Amino acid sequence: MEWKTVSKANDISQIREAVKRLDIHERDERGRTPLLIFITNRAPLEALKILLDHGAELEAADKLGDSPLKKAAKFQQKEAARLLLDYGAKLDSPGGILETAWNIARFKDLSLADMLLATKGAVRLTLTEEEDKTVDDILHDESREAVCRKIRQLPTAELLHAVVQRYNWDDGPEAMLAVFEHPACAEITKLDMYDLLEGDYWLELEEAPDPETQGYRKLALKLKPVIDAL
Repeated sequence: MEWKTVSKANDISQIREAVKRLDIHERDERGRTPLLIFITNRAPLEALKILLDHGAELEAADKLGDSPLKKAAKFQQKEAARLLLDYGAKLDSPGGILETAWNIARFKDLSLADMLLATKGAVRLTLTEEEDKTVDDILHDESREAVCRKIRQLPTAELLHAVVQRYNWDDGPEAMLAVFEHPACAEITKLDMYDLLEGDYWLELEEAPDPETQGYRKLALKLKPVIDAL
């Protein structure tokens, strides 16, 4: 009897026997504990509960750095994530927002990401119908000046984040500079801005021959310290 085989059996009686006979803290060649193996193999919730009730570690990470909650996010197992939270799994990471289950979930399942919204530094990713219209109104405005003005008037980090995610970067750097300067702009939004801007490219340019190029480089320079600090 070994944990990997037990995790695939979906036999609750076998799992109950395994927790009596096997080491609940055992690690496989990938550094995975039985709980991590069970989540990877999509074992039923009852199986996860048995492991947790017998002392399975909630924060033990494998060689990839995945905790059980991060593993549940990676494999889009919403109910498993909810169970882990009920048992006290931590949302935050010493490595910051980029090392959290929320950061994994936001690229996999927005509803799962929003379930992890209490993560420090996270922003809500699903918008209401009214919020969605507000973002569309900004992005469809042909006046760069008007777009910047509307961005400065936005009240929440969620709206600013959505604007960045949907922005056409061919429309110039002015609007994104307005987002960066907005007091409600979240650090994760600035990180995404740098990636979408391809900030390293602009910083490597020795010359900025025109105002628009200068604007992109200016934005990259403003964002770089924030990126380095994350």
